[in-house]
Amino acid sequence: MPANLNTIFFKYKVLHIIMWLLVGSSTFFTYYEASQPLFPQIANAAMVIIVSTIPFYTTAYVLIPQTLYKKFYFRFIVLLVLLVFLSGLLMMVAVRSVDHIFAPERPIIPTDHSQLRFAINIFTWTSLIAAFGAGGLKIMSDSFRLRKRLLEVEKEKISTELNFLRSQVNPHFLFNVMNTIYFQIDKKNTVARASVEKLSEMLRYQLYECTSDKIEIAKELEYIKNYVAIQTLRLEKGSDISLSIKGEIKSFKIAPLLILPIVENAFKHISHFKDASLNRINIVLQQHDNYFIVDASNTYDTTSGVPQLINSGGLGVQNLRRRLELLYPGCHQLEIKQNGSLFHTSLKVQYNDQLLSGR
Repeated sequence: MPANLNTIFFKYKVLHIIMWLLVGSSTFFTYYEASQPLFPQIANAAMVIIVSTIPFYTTAYVLIPQTLYKKFYFRFIVLLVLLVFLSGLLMMVAVRSVDHIFAPERPIIPTDHSQLRFAINIFTWTSLIAAFGAGGLKIMSDSFRLRKRLLEVEKEKISTELNFLRSQVNPHFLFNVMNTIYFQIDKKNTVARASVEKLSEMLRYQLYECTSDKIEIAKELEYIKNYVAIQTLRLEKGSDISLSIKGEIKSFKIAPLLILPIVENAFKHISHFKDASLNRINIVLQQHDNYFIVDASNTYDTTSGVPQLINSGGLGVQNLRRRLELLYPGCHQLEIKQNGSLFHTSLKVQYNDQLLSGR
């Protein structure tokens, strides 16, 4: 278990233990009678706490996320009422079973109707307090985390926009230079003109398209195609470079330049063997249900002395991880694996436009 997860796990575990100890102590001292034996009263308080965990955690981790947050209000109310009532009955049976063990003359189910109603009421109210307490804590905790995440996203957005504005001078300059060079190249040199045109389209995309939180996947894919075409030019002739799109990519919106760091790393860390055919990059893009999947693999020269991709932690990968955490929390998977001299990077994103807007 990673150190940060380990810390969080023990932190919350300790907080929960402390909370239940406090509740148990409060319950014990509220109903404590000096004239009665001590141990049965401790056992009763323990049973109340044990059974109270059922409505508490069921409300916090099942009912609220699965019904209330999804706006199934009627279902939430019905299930909450059933949970509170059944937990109250279970609590009554558990506590009175302890009484029956120490005082056999006391029945588990009261025979007197007024006493039975009183027992059901008191334990149902206890169960209700546990459920409402859990609901309040859960909603406040989630609200705090949501506000914190929105602030982080806003900060990241402002930082990105500032960096973008600072870097706009160079792209604008290069964009104008590319157009000038394009018209200076002999019309017969179609390869060079095509390369300059692709580079101009890439600069245009960065300058004028990547100004919003989301962008159409078709535009992002076109940018990646141009990037791969330009990068392929600098590699040894005969290198095995492939970019394929499996099946039909239906229209959806994605955070701009999200795929680029993966493709960029593949070209950055590709091997440079004398036999160019051994230098391979294979990039596969596909759509499955509401997931967009990027698979990129490249050969790597283990004798080159360059830090391995899986251990180098480049800024591109670090920034990508950070953006994914902010924009697609809990809705993405990013894996980088090494198998001998082959590196494989896989990104799986559940694209949901609402995630990017913070709703």
